[in-house]
Amino acid sequence: MNGNEETEVNELCIMDCKPLLTYAGDGALFSSLQSLLVQSLPQEPAEWRRSYGRPVKSVYVGASFVPFSKETLPKEGQWQLIQQPIFHIYWTECSDVDVYKSTVRDDIENWLKTLNQHNVHDWMIVLVETYDIKKSNKLLPRTTVLDKIRSDFASKHGDRCLSVINPIRSESKSADSWRGLLSRVRLLLLSAYNRTLIRFEEVIRDQRERRNEQGWSFSQYFLLQEEMAFVLEMLGIYDEALVQYDELDALFTQFVLNTNVGETPVWLSNFQGPLESWSGIVLAQTVNQTQRMLLRADRTSLLEFRSYLFSRQCAMLLLTFKPWEIAQRSLPFLHNCVQELDILEISSPPGAVACWVFLCCLEVLHTCERFNDSGQVEAYSLYTASLWAYARDKLRDLGNLCGLMPGHEPTSEQLHTVVGLSAGMGDSPPNGTQPSPTDKLREALSSKEAFRKHYLELAELAMGTYKHIGRIRSARLIGQDLAAFYLSLGEPQKAVVFLSDALSTCEEEGWKKLVASTRLSLATCYQTMQDTERYVKTCAVISCSAELEMDIRLKYFEEMMNFLDNVKAGTLWVSSLNDCFQLKSVEVCVEDGVLIKNSTIRVRLEVESLFPRTVNCRRAALSFSEHKDTPRLVAGSTAKSGDPPSRQAGGPRRSAQNLTVPQQVVDNGSCDIPLHRCSSEDMQPSNPALLRLHMVEHLDYQQDKSLGSANLVSPNPKQFLRRTDSHGKYRKVSTTTKADFSSALLADNFPLNPGKNVFIVTAKAAEKGLYRLGQLSLLLTCSLELLSPVLSPSVCFTVTHEPTSVTLNKGESDLLAGLEQDMVLTVHSGSSVIEEDTCLKLRTSRGLQMQLKSSSEHLARELIVYLPETQPFKTLSVQLRVMLSCPWASEEKTITLHFQPPFMTTFRLHTANTRKFAQVMVSGLNIQMLQLKKPQLVPISSQNIQLVSMNPSAGQDLVIGNGLNVSFMWELQLPITGPLEEMVPSPPPIKTEFTMEYSAILNSETLETEQKTLLYKCSFEIVDYKTLFVVRSRVEPAKGSEFCRAGTMCHLQLHVQRVNTSPHSSLMYEVLTDQTMWAVCGKTAAVISLDSVERQHVTLDVMPLIGGFLPLPLVRLSKYIPADQKPSGKDRKIDSHSLTSHPRLEPFSPGQVYNCSKAQQVHVLPSTTASVTSDSSLP
Repeated sequence: MNGNEETEVNELCIMDCKPLLTYAGDGALFSSLQSLLVQSLPQEPAEWRRSYGRPVKSVYVGASFVPFSKETLPKEGQWQLIQQPIFHIYWTECSDVDVYKSTVRDDIENWLKTLNQHNVHDWMIVLVETYDIKKSNKLLPRTTVLDKIRSDFASKHGDRCLSVINPIRSESKSADSWRGLLSRVRLLLLSAYNRTLIRFEEVIRDQRERRNEQGWSFSQYFLLQEEMAFVLEMLGIYDEALVQYDELDALFTQFVLNTNVGETPVWLSNFQGPLESWSGIVLAQTVNQTQRMLLRADRTSLLEFRSYLFSRQCAMLLLTFKPWEIAQRSLPFLHNCVQELDILEISSPPGAVACWVFLCCLEVLHTCERFNDSGQVEAYSLYTASLWAYARDKLRDLGNLCGLMPGHEPTSEQLHTVVGLSAGMGDSPPNGTQPSPTDKLREALSSKEAFRKHYLELAELAMGTYKHIGRIRSARLIGQDLAAFYLSLGEPQKAVVFLSDALSTCEEEGWKKLVASTRLSLATCYQTMQDTERYVKTCAVISCSAELEMDIRLKYFEEMMNFLDNVKAGTLWVSSLNDCFQLKSVEVCVEDGVLIKNSTIRVRLEVESLFPRTVNCRRAALSFSEHKDTPRLVAGSTAKSGDPPSRQAGGPRRSAQNLTVPQQVVDNGSCDIPLHRCSSEDMQPSNPALLRLHMVEHLDYQQDKSLGSANLVSPNPKQFLRRTDSHGKYRKVSTTTKADFSSALLADNFPLNPGKNVFIVTAKAAEKGLYRLGQLSLLLTCSLELLSPVLSPSVCFTVTHEPTSVTLNKGESDLLAGLEQDMVLTVHSGSSVIEEDTCLKLRTSRGLQMQLKSSSEHLARELIVYLPETQPFKTLSVQLRVMLSCPWASEEKTITLHFQPPFMTTFRLHTANTRKFAQVMVSGLNIQMLQLKKPQLVPISSQNIQLVSMNPSAGQDLVIGNGLNVSFMWELQLPITGPLEEMVPSPPPIKTEFTMEYSAILNSETLETEQKTLLYKCSFEIVDYKTLFVVRSRVEPAKGSEFCRAGTMCHLQLHVQRVNTSPHSSLMYEVLTDQTMWAVCGKTAAVISLDSVERQHVTLDVMPLIGGFLPLPLVRLSKYIPADQKPSGKDRKIDSHSLTSHPRLEPFSPGQVYNCSKAQQVHVLPSTTASVTSDSSLP
């Protein structure tokens, strides 16, 4: 059975099998076509349409032909489907009807009779014709041989008779007919299988329904249904072949389970024989015919049958490229087989089942390893990890059974056990140069060194695969077994590695009892290794483990104290404080509400000791460091202490000023005010899944600028999309690094009792700034220092050093120039003490005076203010005003005050022909109301000019304020001069001074004013105050017309007269009109000269465009300066660069040209055409 030759003979590959077809008729003809037919059939797929609504399958059909005979036809009750012909073809090349009638018809009739006698209805007749071009040109006969065959034998099945041109003799003409033959053969062959399998399924169903009858055998039923699986496998439908094996598996399992509650069938007792062989499964695609023969003879064992069935299932899975499903099914299969052995009470030698399980696991694992592409590896690794672990467990059981574990020596009985187990494994199958699972197991059981090698290899593979798929807990459990294995080998340093990893995982996931038991194992390792430092640290943690009994805790506490008492001087070991103490709260306390420079910082700490007894703390130190960056929200800020940590950590940013308590003076003496406080609830690590994510809107636009999509994205995805650590999904446990304790708060020599303890650490406040508390250090005895992690959330305190400040504040109203107003001098002591009779010296700038409000002295530019004694962070107020020097500062401090003018004055000169009027307008600029009195405008130049007031001397009080204006008017009376030629060409400017009295209004309703009035002065200069030219214009109708009419030409009479001497005699006039009202005919601008005359008259033709009262066209007069003419008078200051080769225009100053016709209107009648049109529209 296990020999190589016998194995090769008794194995059958179903994939090499092909459907059997018989051929009859002309054997020589078929022999010439057989090779071509066999080669062409599987080239193209065919659709297999089956009954009962089953899905259509695409099948590649091959064929194997045998001669037709009665012996090859299936007999009643024979269902070896892959060995029976399923389809039958008759071949003939008869082309003469007479020959057909005489011989061929009788032969076909006898062939069909034989098929009908054996109830075979799947046949086909093929007529092979030879293409002859000479016969093709002749007339076709009325009846052909094919027609006769169809009429004689296939009148109802015409598709079973087919004519084909011989491809050997006429290859070019036979392509279509040959392709049709192949398609027809595939279709009829699959139809034959469909009918055969339907009948076969009925037989299987009938046999399955008889399973409860006497004499029914599962083995025979298994072989029967397996024939169905063979056919489906031969046709390439591997998934449905797998279904057949799964049904057989489920049926057998159900029979075994039913034996617990009912009688055991007779056929099942054949599987209950004692185990004599436990060779593992062999995953190959061949069928073990020897095993089928044993199954047919009911001489197979349970493990042999299960191995054969599972190997066939795996063969189907391999054909469908699903190695991961093999790994998935393997572990349940192995557990099920072991359970069935117990249910059926099958006896076996000790270790036989473990050997079989080990061999099966390795065979499956080696098979999966052959599929090494990345997709398959990721798929089957999820299930192979458990197989590696299961194989390791069984190898460990065999090691314990055979005395191969460390610390044991095999006895003679155990050696006999090894020999018996090796014999039951059987011979190794020939599978190449790679050692088989049987070879590996025999090698592992041969010696202790080989066993250790294979055991460690399996353990490492199991751990690595578990880590690869993320099952860290399972990997850690194997690691603990390896630690025990290494301890038995006397290698504790290797065991520590695995125990430390297991301890980290248990701590991360919160398995407290497992943590405690793992630490006990670690303590044993450290003690064996004589690693005193780690042993003392582990003893300290074990003594603080509440999950252990008190006796164990006290034992390790005494061990710790004994080692600490006997340690060498100068030795310092650092460990984590959280393992032995729990920090409950941290509270910064200050006096008077603030911390100032050189004061004492006091921090109140509350810790809970987990030690079973009192320990003495030699020194407690709490480090702190200056925090220069603007911090986020910290403990003690504006967030409420009752808020959860996640809410505080996710809140908005706070400025540094929110980190301190508002500064205030406590009058009832010294008291402790909590500045910052952090409790144990705040120190709990926040859940990152509950933190608020910072998301922004992101819009994607298409090429046509239309919105394509709107997304929410994170500007910093690395904040929450981090790589998952391979050692767990929670925070990674890291060692505590000691911070800088050069700046620390200290407390010395105090006891720490079991439970809660409160103590205070102190330090001196040095420089100002914001400080953050760091680590807490507790020194037990002189050799063990316990360090906490950095406090989170941050606990901060601020050391204040605020300089003394002086400010000068105005009241609610603005500062106005020219009025007496009250101001407040504010002195803030800051963090210093101001001594009594300290003086402030104030000095103002020019034009500003001051005095103390409570003083009777006059206003002065210098003032000395004496201050009373002032404590830190207090404020003094003194009512005064403005330049000061402080005794505590080496330099004078300048305080800038901004004064606003209460009002503003503007001057304007008005013209009425040759008369001139001066207007002064006073505009209020502040909400402060002022009353004005006695306005005067007086000339201060030497000219003989008089200003005659036109203002009322009595009447309503003149009041100005914000948005209120008051105007005053005077007429200029110029001296009477001689003729024009005697006048001065450019009169000098007139300098005037405007004065008035004003006073502030105290009550805006009663207009009550201050008794003291103030005088306001302002100077103005009047230039170009003479009228040089007078322009008059009028519009007259044309001759013969009495009125101006729209659309009719009119005359614009323009008169220009010089009334005073002017250096400019060449003038240009411009007629500016509204183009919707007037149309000027001809030039709208021209140059006129007044060299020899004083008056010019110009007539222009204009046409009114609309009727009504139209404003006269505007006439603008400008200075005309010819080309290359030097300026005269005051314009001579212009240099030669201003001379050009083109004439230019310069405007007159306001008031030099007076237009008498400005704003005048002329009455224009509507046009005559419009009147006629309106009249014709009347009824």
